Amino acid sequence: MKKLICIIAVMLFLSSASYAYAGTIRDETGTPGKWFRGEEPIQKDLSKPPLVFVHGINSSSSTWFDRNDMAKQAVLNGYESAFIDLHPDQDMKKNGKLLAEKIKEIYNFFGRKLIVIGHSKGGIDTQAALVYYNAHPFVDKVITLGSPHYGTPLADLAYSKGGSWLAKILGQKSEALYSLQTGLMAAFRSETDQLETFPHKYITYSGSEWGTFGSILYLGGMYLKSFGTNDGAVTVSSTRLPYANNTLTGKWDHYSIKNGTNIFPVLQNQLLGKIANAKKEDETKQEPASSELNTDVYVKGGESEKDKTEVFYVEEGTKGLSIHWLNERKDPQPEIIAPNGDVLTKLKTSEASFPYEGAYSHHVQINSPVPGKWAVRSNSRKKAPYLLLVSFDSPLNQEIKMAAQKSGDASTHSSRLIKRLSKTVETIYFKNAQKDYQFKTSSSSDLQFKKEGAYSVTVNYTGLTSSGTSQFNRTVIRTLYVDQHGAIHGDIPY
Repeated sequence: MKKLICIIAVMLFLSSASYAYAGTIRDETGTPGKWFRGEEPIQKDLSKPPLVFVHGINSSSSTWFDRNDMAKQAVLNGYESAFIDLHPDQDMKKNGKLLAEKIKEIYNFFGRKLIVIGHSKGGIDTQAALVYYNAHPFVDKVITLGSPHYGTPLADLAYSKGGSWLAKILGQKSEALYSLQTGLMAAFRSETDQLETFPHKYITYSGSEWGTFGSILYLGGMYLKSFGTNDGAVTVSSTRLPYANNTLTGKWDHYSIKNGTNIFPVLQNQLLGKIANAKKEDETKQEPASSELNTDVYVKGGESEKDKTEVFYVEEGTKGLSIHWLNERKDPQPEIIAPNGDVLTKLKTSEASFPYEGAYSHHVQINSPVPGKWAVRSNSRKKAPYLLLVSFDSPLNQEIKMAAQKSGDASTHSSRLIKRLSKTVETIYFKNAQKDYQFKTSSSSDLQFKKEGAYSVTVNYTGLTSSGTSQFNRTVIRTLYVDQHGAIHGDIPY
């Protein structure tokens, strides 16, 4: 009998140990639900709360210690720490449930309240854990680094008619990316903010850099720039919560904001201090509203045959162009053909970033481009998805925005610089992330959003400048979400 009791005791001990402590940061990462204890400080200070680090989309716990000294910074500054693996491709509700379970385990292991630090979507997963799965009692503070609390237009792009082919073939379309569309995040915010009972726990940080031309985050930054200051993946306005301590916008990009050397000295001001005493960023610095139309880009994409040529128009007065052709091949590069017959063949090629990791971006910047019909010609040698993004530095951008916002259902509009403005609205309906879509094209704004689900809306603007000699085109993309009560979340882009 004594032997049986001993065996049971040992089994209970082993079970408790395995549930409370899964490994060290030297172990293999990437298993959802597994967490790792960081190196123990030489001088343990129990007045300092343990730090729990949560990764973002398409990532793992190794993001904090693989080519990143965040784990080391925690040790050097006397903090105990833990690093957790969540599902890299699941939405915030599924990750939130898993994270809540692990937060309780980690709390029991350390025996005191935690500070959770979440990068990117990890900050949203953390709030889901607290609000929906009762992790609040175990957490003292939540610090979010570049978290898209209101989603990102880059996720909208990936689920649009033009952008979805490439995202799908790259394997980037997932529950996680689907959930970060602006309309779905608007619905999440509407529900979550009403349920949040401890809003004072949240501290947000954001970045304002996305690198120079050709850098890894440049494409995202270029696409997002008309939405406001951004870090190459998320706008500053999206990283902020109205009830949080929105502490600082620094010269970080979406990746460097989680680097220990960069951010830990800044975090020190928050880790032990009272949130109420923290210095907030100047609230007078207003970011452009996400509802504004980003009328400075043209987007076209799909699945091409072996040879593919896409055309776009450049109006007179355009100061510069940034042309990006994305596909899954590094070679061959596409050719850019100007209206005067000049052919550009030497483009810069770099790996793409969120949400097109795994793709290659072939790009060029052109100052004072020749007005007229331009073309991008590609020979992929096989069927291949592609995405063309053209960004215009033009005085017409603001004029198109103003005209589009006033045009309503009219098919034409005139202004100081515009003689004619027309639009076509294309809509993709998603019941959920797994369902195939239904596609609808209309020249009218009178579209009905009645079924519950997500609607990817692409508005293609074409027109003629006031001189009557120069054509132009632009693309506006948004995702809307209709909830079970028929309420529309997100910004209708016309």
